[in-house]
Amino acid sequence: MDALKMNATKKCPRSNGFLIATILAFLLFGGCASGPEVTSVRKSPDVSQSPRNLLVLAISSDEEIRAVMEKALVARLKNAGYQAEAYGPVTSMPWDDPEALQKRVQQRGQPQGVDGVLTVSLVSKKKQIDHIPGQVVFNPVVTSIGPLASVTYMETMVIPERFEESTRYVLRTTLFDSKSGDSIWQMFSSTVDPKSLEQATRDFSRVVVRELQKSFTE
Repeated sequence: MDALKMNATKKCPRSNGFLIATILAFLLFGGCASGPEVTSVRKSPDVSQSPRNLLVLAISSDEEIRAVMEKALVARLKNAGYQAEAYGPVTSMPWDDPEALQKRVQQRGQPQGVDGVLTVSLVSKKKQIDHIPGQVVFNPVVTSIGPLASVTYMETMVIPERFEESTRYVLRTTLFDSKSGDSIWQMFSSTVDPKSLEQATRDFSRVVVRELQKSFTE
């Protein structure tokens, strides 16, 4: 509250309208987490139907992140009518060797009759500082001065300029055809300051399945 400088053109008790204006100002100008934003989606023009039996792999050496991400995607895919299975815990994976990783995943999916592999990887994690210009919010206040008269004046709230630090995560989601090993669908998305890993993966999986369905029905 110390960051807010308030004044009015006329002294009087703060009105309910002014409190509402204050709340709106925080909602409009305050920083907050940003859900997944899709930056690009591409689909192979030679493929008309999406694979329906998917193996899901989050490409990360952090087992907790992998488990939470894969669980969220599998749940959302199953809810949308896909067959889906998480890659699950592993003792070691060639994370830094894409070709070796692809072969390992293909071998893992063959016994289960998987026809597609959905992978998610972190492309970048970048901190940024944004300048938020100062804002002035005006709120009209009507004061009665008699049974048949009133006067209207403007209360003002000045929000000083500030700098906000945030972290942007860019993710790449790719769908591979199990038989050919080719990439047939890919989505890039970004998320700013997720509130928690669980919430972020739930929101992310919802967007992935939505865009996947949209791409193969258009």
